[in-house]
Amino acid sequence: MFNWISPFNYDFAIASIPIQIILLLFYGFRRNLPIRQSFFFWIAMSSNLIMTISDIISCEMNEVWMIFPLWVMYAINHAYFLGFIIRGWSLFMYTAESTHSYRESDHIIKVLTGLPAFISVILILSTPWTSAIYTIAEDGYHNCSLYKTIYFSTYFYIIASLFLVIRFWKQLSRRMKAGLLSFNLLLLFGIIIRKHFYHMLVTSYFSILTILIIFLTSENPDLYRDNRTSLLNKDALNRIGKELWERKIPFSLITISINNYEASKVVYGVNQINDELKIIAEWLIHNYRNNYLFYIRNGVFIVLIKGHLEKDPSMVINEWIEKYELLRKTCDDIVPIQASMMFLSESLISEHALLLSDLARYAINSSFEENRKGNYYFSDKMIGGVKKHKAIEKAIKLAMSEKRFEVYFQPIYSNADGKVTGAEALARLNDPEIGFISPLDFIQIAEKNGDIIEIGKQIFEKVCMFLENVDVKQLGIEFINVNLSPIQCMSINLPGDLEEIAKKHNVPMDMFDFEITESLIDDYDMIQVTIAGLRAMGAELSLDDFGTGAANLTSLINLPIHVVKVDMSFVRSYFAGKAGFLPDLISLFKHSRMEIVVEGIETLEMKDKMAELGCDYEQGYYFSKPIPPAEFVAYMEAQAEQV
Repeated sequence: MFNWISPFNYDFAIASIPIQIILLLFYGFRRNLPIRQSFFFWIAMSSNLIMTISDIISCEMNEVWMIFPLWVMYAINHAYFLGFIIRGWSLFMYTAESTHSYRESDHIIKVLTGLPAFISVILILSTPWTSAIYTIAEDGYHNCSLYKTIYFSTYFYIIASLFLVIRFWKQLSRRMKAGLLSFNLLLLFGIIIRKHFYHMLVTSYFSILTILIIFLTSENPDLYRDNRTSLLNKDALNRIGKELWERKIPFSLITISINNYEASKVVYGVNQINDELKIIAEWLIHNYRNNYLFYIRNGVFIVLIKGHLEKDPSMVINEWIEKYELLRKTCDDIVPIQASMMFLSESLISEHALLLSDLARYAINSSFEENRKGNYYFSDKMIGGVKKHKAIEKAIKLAMSEKRFEVYFQPIYSNADGKVTGAEALARLNDPEIGFISPLDFIQIAEKNGDIIEIGKQIFEKVCMFLENVDVKQLGIEFINVNLSPIQCMSINLPGDLEEIAKKHNVPMDMFDFEITESLIDDYDMIQVTIAGLRAMGAELSLDDFGTGAANLTSLINLPIHVVKVDMSFVRSYFAGKAGFLPDLISLFKHSRMEIVVEGIETLEMKDKMAELGCDYEQGYYFSKPIPPAEFVAYMEAQAEQV
């Protein structure tokens, strides 16, 4: 037990010291993000530790000042005051960096916000000659006239920090909101407590709580590391990339993606694929150790090359190809590695900075096909693809908000009845600026960003509105096929949502046959729950585009299917003499008591042959292309007159 000389209570301050040292050592020996936000957090921790230790020592030494040289007394007190000021300033700068409130051009604002700390530091350093902040006279330590400047500076930075948090509140993540707001309020509370209970050294206690909040919410190095590869993760990429862009520091990117990653997990097993990820990560660390390395999930790695390239991009690409081929040959006996890469140059990134995330995503998705063509460099043509993708995304959002998606109908011919008895409802989009957008384009994009769920509801409602206003039974229509994306089927609320829409327009659910594209089915268990709900309401299920995906037989086994739609590619290949197995496939379906719809019927010969092979229904341009509702009604009326 120490016998303290001064009347101050050090319990809180002493308790905080071991925690500060442990955090400082842990943070220092871990690989932290190379960004200014982390740098200012490091300064805050260091200055806080200096402030805490020097505060205790100075309080004791001030009681027996006469036994120490004057310069030692000033040095230890200076350490406390400088640590106090620098800690407050660095926490403000941490907040400023976290909110991205500074721009590189904001020199005046930076100078103005730095003035309180600068003036305080000058006053502290001049104190031995001016007695501005404190003095050590013959009767010991005394606070002087400008002592309150220290507290003014601290209050200024806390209030300024809170202002930035409120000003940029909407731009912050939930975690950053909680962290920034709570630590600044806690710091303010600690300063107030310290002022009212002068002999209790609680500032360090509240400071370490502040540092712990920051560490847990945003500065723990483990938050930015992938566990399997030990590389930086996607969050780290976003933060580093954003800072480089804000500071106008050039950089290039190499995207590396494992080919057929999801399928490889099924074929080789998760453990073997994880071994492959580790091998690639170690290979990247060995060959690109001076660059920032990231693993952003789903078999995708990124190498960020900071600064201007020291060599021609073609040399970077050739070096990668050589190194990759050596890696592949070395590891073929252990883990077969197949990966694709794409190089994004600093000039490309600088010119299209606002599209960077889209460029990287497009590069990752297209690298396999581009590498097969011998292209490893992100080209102007690919930039056009990205801009087209963005334009379609915008068109989708606008069409959704204005409910401008249209429904077209394509007749389905029944061989048993010798006439059209059904139709498939198809989504169409005509944008005022772009014009007609192919369903192949907008549906694929909508499925990736989740908009397909809302689009599906709007299309279904328009189909129901059509059925409410038109007596389709009189036209000879017995059923309407409606496409469902497997992503829609992942929603447990889908059956209820569709039934509610149908009831609203007085349409029975047994009027519908819902088609699912088999190539996109992933979670059979979830989809089965949804399908069970739809079937309980009287609806049926068809498997669309059979033969275009990798899991078609699995789909037939796992899903309650009564109709199979054979993709038009099979039909065309059969008539081109390349798919002689089609009759056997149709026979297999018939044996399984499934009804068969063939797509892509374009000639009378195709129609007659498919009927001869036993197909129940036929669909294609021979009967009609997809047409708007009014034209479809006219088409059916004309057919009725012919009969």
